[in-house]
Amino acid sequence: MDDMLRRKDRQLSAQAANELLAQGKICHLALAAHDEPYLVTMNYGYQDTTLYFHCAGAGKKLELLRQNSRVCFTVIADTKLVASEKACDFTMKYRSVVGYGTARLVEGHEEKSRALDVIMAQYAPGEFEYTQPCLAATTVFVVDIESMTAKSNY
Repeated sequence: MDDMLRRKDRQLSAQAANELLAQGKICHLALAAHDEPYLVTMNYGYQDTTLYFHCAGAGKKLELLRQNSRVCFTVIADTKLVASEKACDFTMKYRSVVGYGTARLVEGHEEKSRALDVIMAQYAPGEFEYTQPCLAATTVFVVDIESMTAKSNY
């Protein structure tokens, strides 16, 4: 876990951060596009301090990852608006994780299959098979998490 939180009273434990990543459904992945940020929203899988993603074999996201493998990510869960009589008293309840890591492409059909199993397990129970044409058409990359901070406003 990282020590970058201003509000220490909202910080979650490393175990809670791992649980949030294991239960989450959507990851916002930030990449560096020269002097501009580039943000994509993706489905993902999480296992053992690694995030797993899949995408098409071409596109801006992959171009940027090949130029700079450093990424930032966030997963947000349990959001709930808390309304108030006064505009400045509105707040949002949530749990979130923000982290940093390094992305790398997954090569080989066996490693791709294992990575896709992690992604599928995030959304559905069971075992899945991946055909050779499917594996050939799918690009898989992972983000090895180097640091992360989790917090809650509940």
